Amino acid sequence: MKKQIFELFGHQVDDKSIEAEYCRKNCICPFTNNLCDGGGNRYQTFLSKNYIEKNNLTKYFAKGLKIVPPGICSLNVNGVKWIVCPRRIFSFSGENKKNYHTEFVTSILNKYCQFENTAYIGIWNEVKVKFSEENEDEETKSFDYTFDYIVTSLGPKKISEIANTLGITEAKIRKQAEDNGYIIAARGNDYFIEDFPIGKLNIIEVMTSSTSGGNKSKGTTIQQSFINAIKGLQHESPGINYRQVWARMVSQLIVKSQIGTAWGSKTLWILQDSLSDYITKSTDLNLVKLISQVSKEVNLVTLKYGNETDEKGCLKLKEHHLYAGEVPKITSDTDFNKLLQAATIPNMNDISNRLILKPIKIKLKIS
Repeated sequence: MKKQIFELFGHQVDDKSIEAEYCRKNCICPFTNNLCDGGGNRYQTFLSKNYIEKNNLTKYFAKGLKIVPPGICSLNVNGVKWIVCPRRIFSFSGENKKNYHTEFVTSILNKYCQFENTAYIGIWNEVKVKFSEENEDEETKSFDYTFDYIVTSLGPKKISEIANTLGITEAKIRKQAEDNGYIIAARGNDYFIEDFPIGKLNIIEVMTSSTSGGNKSKGTTIQQSFINAIKGLQHESPGINYRQVWARMVSQLIVKSQIGTAWGSKTLWILQDSLSDYITKSTDLNLVKLISQVSKEVNLVTLKYGNETDEKGCLKLKEHHLYAGEVPKITSDTDFNKLLQAATIPNMNDISNRLILKPIKIKLKIS
């Protein structure tokens, strides 16, 4: 068959090792060491208890699982491996459960991001930034985007300073920070948040391929191809929705890169080599000419499958290329490049202060 699942719960579909079977039966993502979340954007494809019973797999999956996520990490389409789960490219297992994948992703961050000389970095996910201001012509300009991840150095900051910036009482800031798991310390009459985002805010955008819908009658939907693969049957998976992936990326590529430049930090787009190859083939942008040794304003870091496996038997990813270039210059008020750029730039320090209103996804030791 020309379209098949390549990896289930981190392991190649034909891997019958103890580790692979453990991950499948317990629906564990080996890259996060947690329950698979379906890739973060596939809740509608989760398999209900009734669906599992209907397919005679109740005894296969671990007891206590109320729903089963279809843990498809990647597909093999006409001989090309396509990663369809963002956790397969960019995720962490946590400081107490280090694995190869966490160390690999951390090395990418250390290589390209701007960090202060501190012991820890903090990573926040799904950071929504909604901001508007009035310009000199009394026009209201707005910024309304969600960043996949914001990464920055952590260090102490007085709660009184944060409260003054946000216009919120110190008591409320302290309670909110404690509720969100931040470390609070008293020094004299002052309280500090010890793991406050003190550095420049680096933006990380993860772009993986989308799957086509599949055909229910032919058994090529996400759910049915997953069930067939778990049973060890011949299966055909959905394909890749190539154009949708590129359309989603290009609509935000320049804006989010522009923000990183304005903040004096970096915006990294992390994607797979299969996707970068598709971009070169289907557009007039020849990425090969943008291969660079240093980051610039627009940065695409591509990853590819290696031949070696990690400590859990999962194929290791390797860095492929850094493609780097500049944000298009605006030549006049009638330049259509304006469509690609942000109408206004949100203040980085304001966002840093507001980050403590949201839990840190993970803290990583980098020194």
